[in-house]
Amino acid sequence: MKRLQNAEDISRLKDAFHKVFIKSDPFGDPFQETLTEKVLIFPTDGYYLAKNQFAALMKTIEYFGQGTFFGSESEGDCFDLSHDFNSELAPQQWVIESHIDCEDYQSIPFVVENSLYSIHGEWGLQVSHEDHAILAGNSEFISRFKEAYPEWAKDKEKFIHHWTEVNKNVCADIRWIDDFKKQL
Repeated sequence: MKRLQNAEDISRLKDAFHKVFIKSDPFGDPFQETLTEKVLIFPTDGYYLAKNQFAALMKTIEYFGQGTFFGSESEGDCFDLSHDFNSELAPQQWVIESHIDCEDYQSIPFVVENSLYSIHGEWGLQVSHEDHAILAGNSEFISRFKEAYPEWAKDKEKFIHHWTEVNKNVCADIRWIDDFKKQL
């Protein structure tokens, strides 16, 4: 894996990002219309996929021969080329190989919501600060991911249960969940 820190590379990431995402919003429907299938992943390990979730994604990526992908801190204006991308405070932008192990992936210093995505716009994933992620791709990609990650079937149920409990205990605003569920 390699951190990208120059404007030309960041511009390339921005182009790839917009092939996959309309916006950075893991609480909405952030994906381009070309990515027709989606799956909810819950719970994540903070700003990272858990080991089994990450392994399933890497297995899926490798199946489709996509050995390299991008990772970006995607909260805020992460592609603003006026950033000093050499600063430790700048948004993290990475090129990642699919043979990376989970420990190395979790060592990427993502400290805000982030996205993993195909260089060619074929799939994308956004991880939220509320311990969920949403993965999108074509039907074959998502089908392969579901085979590699059979827990997906219960993740939506766990997610709804979690937010129902949060709402009961702390009266959180969960109005966003109804619109969010419509994309799944």
